[in-house]
Formats: sequence, structure tokens, C-alpha cells
Amino acid sequence: MDGKKYQAPRKDQVDYPPQQKVQKMTTNETTKDVFSVYTKSFDKLKTALDKSAAQSLQSYTSLNQELVTSWTNFVHTAVTIQQSVANKVGINYSLPEQTITAVSDATEAFVKAVETNNKVVQTAFDATIQNVKTINQNASAFADMGQNIVNSWISAWKPRN
Repeated sequence: MDGKKYQAPRKDQVDYPPQQKVQKMTTNETTKDVFSVYTKSFDKLKTALDKSAAQSLQSYTSLNQELVTSWTNFVHTAVTIQQSVANKVGINYSLPEQTITAVSDATEAFVKAVETNNKVVQTAFDATIQNVKTINQNASAFADMGQNIVNSWISAWKPRN
């Protein structure tokens, strides 16, 4: 390997690891060999997947925000209505200190569980991302090794002059 890290290309640039560079065609050039067709097809598919992923992420984020807003409105409205009814009927709705402490403790425990779960998920994502980066960095070494094996096999069967 050349020691350089493979970096993701900008959106307007296609960049391949050094030993995997593909001769790019000009706009007027039409090549019908399998490698050009495959590369062009893959690049088109990758562009569509990139666009789709961005749109899906935005939709998920918007849906999540809307659900949280709706849930918040529902809970606050329900509490307001219940409090209004309790006030009109004259129900004493004060809680003993032990109940307040229990609710507070349960809420804190739940918040900690959510935060811990989030840390575990983020750690798993980070590890997965690092593993994919490592595979990507090692791909060129595997490609070189494969090319050397092919060259060795070919040279063994190639007639010598």
C-alpha cells in the first residue's frame, strides 16, 4: 500500500483507490466493454443510493420531530385537562414526598437507561464505521495480492521464448 488513507470523494468527484483507477470516458466516447459498462452502471447506482439515503435520513428526522412534538402536545393537553377537572371538582391532587421522590428516581433511571442505550448504539456504529474503513484501506493490498497471484499463474502457463 502507498500509506495514504483512502478518503471519501466529494459529491462532484469520483475517486478510486490508487491501483483501482479506471480510465474515464469523455462525454462523446461510448465504450461497450464490460468494464466501462459495469463502472458506469455502478456509478449511476451509487449516485441514486446517495440521494435516496439523504432523503430517507431527512424524512426519518422530520418524522421523529413530528412524533415528539405530537406526543409532547398530547401529554401536556391531557395533564391540563385533568388538572382543570380536578380543580373544578375540588379534588386534592397534592402528592406525598415519597411519591414525588419515587417518580423522580424512576424518571432519572429511565433517562440514564436511554443515555446508556444511546452510548452503546453510538459505540457500535463507530466500531462498524472503523471496521469498514479498515476493510477499505486493506482492499488495495488484497487487490495487489490477487493481481500478483494471477500474474504468477499466468506466467506458469505462458510459453517462454
